[in-house]
Amino acid sequence: MNFIKEYCMEKTIKNDTLFSKNFVLTSLSTFALFTSFYFLLITLPIYIEKIGGTESEIGLIIGVFTISAVALRPFIGQEVDRRGRKIILISGIVVFFLSMLLYDYTKSVTSLLLLRVLHGVGWGAATTAATTLIADIAPPNRRGEAMGVFGMASNIAMAIGPALSMILLLKYDFPILFTICAGIAMVSLLLALPISETVIVHPKTPLFSKEALFPSALMFTVSLTYGSIVSFLSLFAQKQGIANPGVFFTVFAVTLILVRALAGKLSDAKGRKFVIIPGMVFIAAGLGVLSTASALETFLAAALLYGLGFGLVHPSLMAFLVDKVSDKGRGAAMGTFTASFDLGIGTGSILLGLVLQYYGFQLMYTLGGLIVLTGAVLLIASNGKASRQM
Repeated sequence: MNFIKEYCMEKTIKNDTLFSKNFVLTSLSTFALFTSFYFLLITLPIYIEKIGGTESEIGLIIGVFTISAVALRPFIGQEVDRRGRKIILISGIVVFFLSMLLYDYTKSVTSLLLLRVLHGVGWGAATTAATTLIADIAPPNRRGEAMGVFGMASNIAMAIGPALSMILLLKYDFPILFTICAGIAMVSLLLALPISETVIVHPKTPLFSKEALFPSALMFTVSLTYGSIVSFLSLFAQKQGIANPGVFFTVFAVTLILVRALAGKLSDAKGRKFVIIPGMVFIAAGLGVLSTASALETFLAAALLYGLGFGLVHPSLMAFLVDKVSDKGRGAAMGTFTASFDLGIGTGSILLGLVLQYYGFQLMYTLGGLIVLTGAVLLIASNGKASRQM
């Protein structure tokens, strides 16, 4: 029986068909999960301010969500290899859903801070397991494309979530908004239930993946700037007289959707560096434009540049990571990579929040651009083997 099960799983992994049942269900479940998440992206800072939080506390509350995910992602990745992808995915979505139900009961910064820790645990488990599932499914010669297409699930959620959440908030206030977020998380759970397991579990797996460290470090430099975007963009937009900051994320996400699949295919054909380095330059340019934005047109131009860069970098870095690791350590590698993404967001929220508090928006976004360019220089200077993957 074990032989039959292993044979069937290997056939699933080696099949060149990209849009399998697992791929479609995982992508749809991820879309619902990210939609729920993005409903709080620009509304949560407003809620924190409403209950008496300061700018630095906004950064701390936003950041602790990702830091709690970071702290557990290596362990989650190990458990994804040890116990299987599906059980961790389901468990993470359940915790995420229950956390959403509790938001309306948090009336102080302290209680909200504690809830964000629990919410981050569910987020870390669900997204690590989903990403590993996709890595299992992706045919080796279409890895970049698969990562690009899968990433569109979160990008479409970003395109509609922030703007729609502001519309709902203005019409119904926070209790209804939190209820809708929980309902969407339940949809994610229902979509995940029919997913089939993709691997035979491996009892002995590493906690960290050494092969994942370099691509994860590059991802950290990018996601650190994203932390400053998700935490403070709504406040920056309001200061500049832009009524609905959700339009930034709409333009950003639409650009990502248009770019990601093409970027993945290009990295499959031309190599990862060929796509990643220009992408990091575009990200830095977008942040530079944002630092000087005082009108809607400039604001949206920054979103376009930032989205173009992010769309080039993210799927190519993920594909590069999967190129480097074996099936047995894939969960640990994805845990390391996604932990670096979350750590960057959390660090960006907290440290760049301090920069904002003392030096203002312009310096905060300019500094973010310089950090990304530093990552690009490190990649250019890297002495990896000249291969298709790089």
